[in-house]
Amino acid sequence: MGYTGPSLPTSNLAILVTFAGARAGLPILAYLVGNTWPALNPWHTIATVVPSGFIAYPDSWHRWPAVAGVLFLVWVELIFPISTVPGTLVAVIAVYSIVTISGGIIFGPKPWFENADPWSVLFRFFGAAAPVYRENSGIGFRLPASALTDSDFLKDRSDIAFIIALIWELTFSGFITTQTGATVVETIVTAVPSVGLAVEYIAVPVYTLLLIGGYLVFFYAYWYASQLSRRWTRTYIDSTEIAFRFAPPLIAIAAGYHFAHYAELFVTLAPALATGILSPLSPPANPTVLSIPAWFDGLKIAAVLIGHLLAVFAAHGVAYDTFSSRMVAIRSQYPFVIVMIGYTAVSLWILSLAGAIPPYLP
Repeated sequence: MGYTGPSLPTSNLAILVTFAGARAGLPILAYLVGNTWPALNPWHTIATVVPSGFIAYPDSWHRWPAVAGVLFLVWVELIFPISTVPGTLVAVIAVYSIVTISGGIIFGPKPWFENADPWSVLFRFFGAAAPVYRENSGIGFRLPASALTDSDFLKDRSDIAFIIALIWELTFSGFITTQTGATVVETIVTAVPSVGLAVEYIAVPVYTLLLIGGYLVFFYAYWYASQLSRRWTRTYIDSTEIAFRFAPPLIAIAAGYHFAHYAELFVTLAPALATGILSPLSPPANPTVLSIPAWFDGLKIAAVLIGHLLAVFAAHGVAYDTFSSRMVAIRSQYPFVIVMIGYTAVSLWILSLAGAIPPYLP
């Protein structure tokens, strides 16, 4: 459908499924209802029906491939016109498919998709915030984000790095599509000596450095908060263990900002997506696209604030489960709440900015 279908993004099924479906709709479904990706993942299905597991997945890798993968996919989404040129999107999906299926065959489906595949890890982490979960007797219900008080599903520092990546990639994607973000990029690009290079060749490294540099700032801000928490509480628990215990609540912040960033896209393109799925070989020339009412901007702000409140609520639960003293539990939260406020304030600031197209890119 990418090569043979219509070139109009709102009519092309490949673009609609990738962005309105996988990028916007399925994560929303994951943190509002539960993780359905294991049942839908076509790459996992392929990897399970062929011989696999020829090499043991290296324990030292943990989830670092997923961290690198999610940041790389954000970089690809920015640098290449995959949201507007169907052929480019299909080429990227083909490369991703080869890497993903090969990884599942070489290392085995279970270790690869639980640790290395960025999409599978993303849906699993978002699903941890859902109020619906599966248990032996069927389906269970709980308060939203209440499961984020449990850090048992985090096994390594790479898990924390992935959660921070979820927050940063949404922050980065939101910032560079604003007029302020465009001005920052233009200022940096024009300040760099061109040395005879086209401006596009300068812009790509600038975007890359902003992506990596901003992520490192977000990551080390959280890590420093864990060190401050141990220092202020004078606890016997080391800072790494504290970082593990307070990391899951950040998923609520990522979920709130994802909703604010992508809910409008999903609602706008939902009719076109449904039509494309029902009629993949004969899409309409003029697909139905919904208009978003003015109050939807308030819903975006509410989503960010609700995500922040759920994260703080979960952090309270973590603190009281970790420390027996009430005052120590309260003090342990201060650095993390400050970091959460910082993440949320940046998100709200970005939502207040006027939109723009990232400069110097195709």
